[in-house]
Amino acid sequence: MRLILVGLLLLLGTAAHAQTRILAQVNDDIISERDFDRRLALLHITNNVDVDDGDVQKRLLNLLIDEKLKRQEAARVGVAVSKAEVKQALKEALRENGLDFDTVQKKMAVKGLSADVLEQQVESDLLFVRAIRKTAGRQSEPTEAEIEEKLAELTAQTKEKQYLLSEIKLPVKTEADDAAVYGQAMRLIMQMRDGAGFEDLAKKNSQSVSAGQGGFIGWVSESALDEPVREELSLLQAGQLSSPVRVKDAYLILALRAVRDPERMKEQEAVRLVQLFLPDNFSKRTEALRELPLVKGNCSRFKALSERLNTTPRVELGAVPVADLPPAIANAVRETKLQFPTVPIKIDGGELILMPCAFEKLSPLPSKEAIKARLESHALEAAAARRMRELRREAITEIRP
Repeated sequence: MRLILVGLLLLLGTAAHAQTRILAQVNDDIISERDFDRRLALLHITNNVDVDDGDVQKRLLNLLIDEKLKRQEAARVGVAVSKAEVKQALKEALRENGLDFDTVQKKMAVKGLSADVLEQQVESDLLFVRAIRKTAGRQSEPTEAEIEEKLAELTAQTKEKQYLLSEIKLPVKTEADDAAVYGQAMRLIMQMRDGAGFEDLAKKNSQSVSAGQGGFIGWVSESALDEPVREELSLLQAGQLSSPVRVKDAYLILALRAVRDPERMKEQEAVRLVQLFLPDNFSKRTEALRELPLVKGNCSRFKALSERLNTTPRVELGAVPVADLPPAIANAVRETKLQFPTVPIKIDGGELILMPCAFEKLSPLPSKEAIKARLESHALEAAAARRMRELRREAITEIRP
């Protein structure tokens, strides 16, 4: 089940003050003004939002209430997590959102915030995931028939064109709201044309379950798309942004990442890659290049070097189809021995060094084990959502003025 930092990347602002006024009581637990201010400050550090915005403050308070309920549920079923697990999950979540653990900690120290503020939500999420696994684990296990049905569905999709998409979903609650929502969509598109990031705008504005992943929804087969979306995508090329598309009760803004035709949906040659990015302004570039001979013949050492330099948002690229690599990178990889670093490849903002670790055949279909894990994850997420609705409904929550 995926760990989602819903509020970590939502909020932030001024240094916390030692205040003890109670803002809310959740069953037998309280949320103090000091707790709230510390998390509000964390928001500013991680996402630079307007912490005076009433909607932001309301969302944060609701998030803190949910965290109390998650911890209470974990205590009820008797589960725990270690500090090491929390720290590792936190680092991974920050890295996935383009943030560095040490950098965030330093900014927190300037604001007088301790590391435990950063860990609280992650710990709550981990505890709740573990509680759901304990109470709903067996019911979430897919049957062999369900696995076979999903495999047949995915096999059928390999015969269709597929689109790699990200989305921003803006609901239209009533027809009277149509023009206003369309205008909001157009403003977001203009912001992106002026340089704003799609992922950041999706996290702040999208009302879809994909918002927590910056709007990313992955590969979607053509038959699974609404007709207006298919028509719009037929006019786009990979890398382009759609106009606002009206579907049922919402407008969608779509980012088309890639297109995959049926003839591409077959077994491909893939290469497992680890990468190191050296920014143009990186002060230790010379020292990093001097270390490259020391990592020849060992992907683990190259990975460790990249992680230590801390300039590469995603060190391990996994198995990448060779045909999908840009020509300059594909040529460099082909000309390089396995487990040796490529020559530095000039890209926007710096240089990229890759290490091909292994070649393998990549099937367009996931294994049965992967399908089982995916179905189980979806079932657990659905169980978690149901349980949260129950906890909110059953809780005695008092929000104080």
